[in-house]
Amino acid sequence: MRTMVMAAAVTLVWGASQAAITQSTGPIVTTSYGQLQGSTANGVSTFNGVPFAAPPVGSLRWVAPQLPTPWSGVRLATMFGSQCPQPLSQFGHQGADEDCLYLNVQVPALATPSSKLPVMVWIHGGAFITGEGWDYDATSLVQTGNVMVVTINYRLGLLGFMADTVLAAENRQGQTGNYGLLDQQAAIAWVKQNAAAFGGNPANVTIFGESAGGQSVADNLASATAPAIHTAIIESGDYAAALPTLQAAEADAQTRMGEIGCPAPTTAACLRGLTVAQILSVVNPVTDIGVVSPVVDGLVLPQQPLHAFNSGQFQRVPVIDGSNHDEYRLFVILGEVLGAPPYTPATLASTVLAAFGSSLGEQVLAHYPVSNFPNADYDYAALVTDSSFACGAHLVNALLAQYVPVYSYELTDPNAPDLFLPFDPNMPNAGDAHASELPYLWPLLQSSLFGKGVAQFTPAQQNLALGMRQSWTSFARYGRPLNPHGGAWLRYSTASGDVYALTSATGANTGTGFVANHQCDFWKPLLLQESGLPNTVPY
Repeated sequence: MRTMVMAAAVTLVWGASQAAITQSTGPIVTTSYGQLQGSTANGVSTFNGVPFAAPPVGSLRWVAPQLPTPWSGVRLATMFGSQCPQPLSQFGHQGADEDCLYLNVQVPALATPSSKLPVMVWIHGGAFITGEGWDYDATSLVQTGNVMVVTINYRLGLLGFMADTVLAAENRQGQTGNYGLLDQQAAIAWVKQNAAAFGGNPANVTIFGESAGGQSVADNLASATAPAIHTAIIESGDYAAALPTLQAAEADAQTRMGEIGCPAPTTAACLRGLTVAQILSVVNPVTDIGVVSPVVDGLVLPQQPLHAFNSGQFQRVPVIDGSNHDEYRLFVILGEVLGAPPYTPATLASTVLAAFGSSLGEQVLAHYPVSNFPNADYDYAALVTDSSFACGAHLVNALLAQYVPVYSYELTDPNAPDLFLPFDPNMPNAGDAHASELPYLWPLLQSSLFGKGVAQFTPAQQNLALGMRQSWTSFARYGRPLNPHGGAWLRYSTASGDVYALTSATGANTGTGFVANHQCDFWKPLLLQESGLPNTVPY
């Protein structure tokens, strides 16, 4: 059906297998696997490169994560673990070290096992193809909210999400695919087991993530194998109306593996004999966005997440769910940076007709005439933003709100600092595009590719950033977010469909007109058809 592009991240590498011997200073904690020594700066203690699972190498490639090996003595936790294997991309550097299942912990320096701090586990984005946890320095979140923050790695690309009948036959459950999702769950389990040692409360764990990380949050809510959590935050993660089926994922894997020397019927030995470079060679970080994905395998994901949300068969916890006003502008600009020509009215029409079919495509073109926009680039960005991100979030909000408190937001700061894109003369205003909320929450986040450094905020934007961090961390603590501009952040209601407007303007309150602004009544039939949901859902 529709083809989309999702976001990625950036990199730095530590040889993850390096041994660690304690140095003279730094806080020491005792985990269930051994002692760790971290470092302290700016009132925050940091423990990096902590193994939460055994290295998924050799016979453990394409196997559910196994427990890490305990160590003796004190392990120095001041260097990052390797990012999981990934191709060179717009936002990252290529990595090839499969020994990558590491996490990073940041806590207030004075935290003790009796502090019982809320714990927030961050799942990075990157289209399930790129990214790593250490991009996200949680110092500001920890300082703002007095919380414990954990950032994690998980297997990516085909190493993380390839489903194959040969691999399924190796285990009694017949599980295959979703290895990256299981890595996330192993990290959450490790955190719950060890949070108290750092000063965290294992009974109060929030998972949150952006883009593929936001989708991961939703998938974990619907998963039959995920550890129990306290609250969840989905940022720009509601773009997939339906995940691939196991059958479709297995067919895709057979095609790809055949291209690199393991044609069907293949063997596990052949698959594990492939080099990382071979496996990466059949994943394109642009055209495979939205293709590499968790799968509905009947075990880890028993059913489509949207169906689980509609039936109430998910972890019933409070949820923050939101999107940015101009999500898809990021991908239009990235496409042109990589050499695609700007859209014209003719190429826009051909793209829409190819994506939606002739009948519906003509309706879409009539509903989004180019004359309503500065040019065809802005037109295409708006219709994909509406059809996938905004109205996808509206649908998820409505489904979840049948059972749990939902707090929905939209970032509406048209001058949001943009770390991820160069200037595009065809679309000079990137607006609040996909990933533009990240610097507000992670102000030390940098874009290495375009060399922009950390975000530069106006005073009003600094206030918004602080307010957003207060909202996220108060939600982790209490299960309801504080309003960045004072007062109550109203709970989402299907009666109005309105969401909270995150804007740098003072005195902002509950947003109005979200459904109308993003044409969700127009897109409703398509979303319900794609997701297989009945017309009776409260949407």
